[in-house]
Amino acid sequence: MIAIPVSPKISTPSWPRPGVPDYAFVVRSRGPEIGGGVGYDDSTLQVESRNALVSLEYFGADFDVPGTPIGIFRTHIDDQALQDFYAVVTTSKLFGTLASMARHPGLTQSEYTLIEPAKESHQSINDSDDLNRVVVAPVLDKTQAMFSQSFAHPERAAILGLERAQLPDGDVFVVSMKNVGVDTICFTDPRWIPATATHDRSVVMVTEYAGEKPGEPPRLDWKHHPLEPLASRPAQEMLVTLAPGATWQAKSVVWKRTPGKQYLAQFRWASYAGDPLVNGVYRIRGRVDSPRILIKP
Repeated sequence: MIAIPVSPKISTPSWPRPGVPDYAFVVRSRGPEIGGGVGYDDSTLQVESRNALVSLEYFGADFDVPGTPIGIFRTHIDDQALQDFYAVVTTSKLFGTLASMARHPGLTQSEYTLIEPAKESHQSINDSDDLNRVVVAPVLDKTQAMFSQSFAHPERAAILGLERAQLPDGDVFVVSMKNVGVDTICFTDPRWIPATATHDRSVVMVTEYAGEKPGEPPRLDWKHHPLEPLASRPAQEMLVTLAPGATWQAKSVVWKRTPGKQYLAQFRWASYAGDPLVNGVYRIRGRVDSPRILIKP
């Protein structure tokens, strides 16, 4: 379950409501843990009939499209859709006996839970288990659609930005993190994250870029370019708190390009440790990339 309560800025209907079954459906996708109970490719999607909300807590993934936000998202769902989804879940084979995997499982799995007044049902399916994923496809199709639609409704979420400023002695990148939700958030100050951290990252990533050819993925050799350091790095974690719509910014150290070459650049921030709430404020955790910018010769 998503432990973070719904923001008071999100409206919810009264309960009970005629014809609406009492249930909560949760699917948690999880990979190897990195810190604070969070790992690569982690997310939790939750459908609750009482508050008529689809909630998504998303920590980012390796396959993200640059510019995807992370955090908590809440989408209203009407009573008819709640009834229809319940029917799909309870008539599927999701909570029946599934076949064992015929080959070695991958690193990630999805854990499904249906909570009803009198019972709870549980099932785990490895993300490499194609056979069983086909068996429960009606449920997966519904949850994947909800997952995609959730990003349009951020509650407590952040998105990264990157701009380039040309100076006489080189270029400087201006990085940013913006609160795109309706409630306050906090996150680890990108300048506080050490460059030598194993999983945490706070860097501008730059690669030479020769363009793309049809049917051939570009070969990208990303190099890490650091942010302008703090005058002194305190031992205790530095947190940035942002009100809805507010933006935090910082600069990189000077970057000198090779004349005549074309580049791609993006800002990456990753921080996994820490409690999900800090003095009642939701903490952004996970990994997120800014949109890429093209630097022409």
